[in-house]
Amino acid sequence: MNKDTTTATIAGEAGTAGEKKLRRTRDDRILAGVCSGAARFLGVDANIIRAGLAVFTVFGGAGIALYAIGWVLIPEEGAEKTIAEDMIKKASDSPAVQDAVKKTRDAFNKPRTHA
Repeated sequence: MNKDTTTATIAGEAGTAGEKKLRRTRDDRILAGVCSGAARFLGVDANIIRAGLAVFTVFGGAGIALYAIGWVLIPEEGAEKTIAEDMIKKASDSPAVQDAVKKTRDAFNKPRTHA
């Protein structure tokens, strides 16, 4: 294995050698792989990220929110899209959502009459 291949493998899913992409990992995960993916991206131990989230959770509860946001917005290894992108795509294909968007556009585009 040459150096470029090793760099790409260590970086997770890299488009080119040395290019890191933030991805939730499938290995070394406890729940959804957010902490281990962030740790791999940053080049630190996953337990440091986990400890940081624990501190944020104890002091204000932000750790849980940050983890949930990461779960939704960071794609998993091997996935092209995030959970949020999938949800938006499914919602945009729904006839009810399309109807609501059309009604909203019509309401904003309606000429206003001044009295």
